Amino acid sequence: MFNQREFLVGKEQKDYSRLQQMMKDFLPYSNLWLTTRTWKKRHEAWMNGAWDELDPEELDTTFEQCLKTINQTSRYFRDKGFPKISENANSIKGEIDDFRPVVPLALALRKQGMMERHWDQVSEKVGFDIRPCEGFTLTTVKEKGMLQHTEIAEEVGERAAKEHHIETSLKKMQEEWEG
Repeated sequence: MFNQREFLVGKEQKDYSRLQQMMKDFLPYSNLWLTTRTWKKRHEAWMNGAWDELDPEELDTTFEQCLKTINQTSRYFRDKGFPKISENANSIKGEIDDFRPVVPLALALRKQGMMERHWDQVSEKVGFDIRPCEGFTLTTVKEKGMLQHTEIAEEVGERAAKEHHIETSLKKMQEEWEG
């Protein structure tokens, strides 16, 4: 692209082949920095942000992308023999790995269609009251001990999503029939 532009304005063309190699060499550093930045910002928002603003799809995709990238980056710096950078990468990798059990729980409890009756079912099955209220966050869910009850949350969340889908379909059919 640079050569084309230089040609158009009548400048002598230069060799930019080193630029590609420099970009390739810099990529692991960039990936480490950007992944760390993304992880720190998003993790804070997920754990302490308002419950109704927690987007389960965004959480899942961002978590998976951070995990994949940090694994590659960590391996790269370990193999290249950069102990300090590798230590930093492994620190972030550890934080991401520690969050792994929270992901299915958050996805289950944020399923579309979770109504009061579903929170009642979860509360009844786990033996303590767990439901969104003012100040309710993912940290609250974790602190109440819900990580031990992920299967229950997944079961109720899946049922809530199916019920929501059926209710939405029925509502749509009724609206079509009214016309």
